[in-house]
Amino acid sequence: MDTARIAVVGAGVIGLSTAVCISKLVPGCSITIISDKFTPDTTSDVAAGMLIPHIYPDTPIHTLKRWFKDTFDHLYAIACSAEAADAGVHLVSGWQIFQSIPAEEVPFWADVVLGFRKMTEAELKKFPQHVFGQAFTTLKCETSAYLSWLEKSPVKTQAPAQVLNNSTAGKGKSE
Repeated sequence: MDTARIAVVGAGVIGLSTAVCISKLVPGCSITIISDKFTPDTTSDVAAGMLIPHIYPDTPIHTLKRWFKDTFDHLYAIACSAEAADAGVHLVSGWQIFQSIPAEEVPFWADVVLGFRKMTEAELKKFPQHVFGQAFTTLKCETSAYLSWLEKSPVKTQAPAQVLNNSTAGKGKSE
């Protein structure tokens, strides 16, 4: 049987995460990552992500919740592992405060994050211009560290990989 040859466009957090997932789902495949920029020069390198979902038009809530839960579970496993510091994935607790009461006081993702609850009146007094708040623990991903961690992931040992950019296009730079 021929080796599956797969190209992933982009070397930011989505591209590298996709390459790692594919390498796990299709063992022995050949993955080529095509991008004009690589870490530390991607947009992802200067971003940090707090895992809090949003509602997107035309996307059913059950789909959004599944995506959020899958992402939360994946990052939570990393945060609880010995690789958390290298991967830049950590638990973080905080408040989300509102100047008016939101349509959904308990959002669809409340049972996915840790310790979700409505803020107490005493807590809200610290924010006099706000009338409602939620407290919970979620995850933070320092993407510059996460990208470096992804680059070291098993994608390079489970499957031959190539990285192509403007200077190596057509030649292929083996990873």
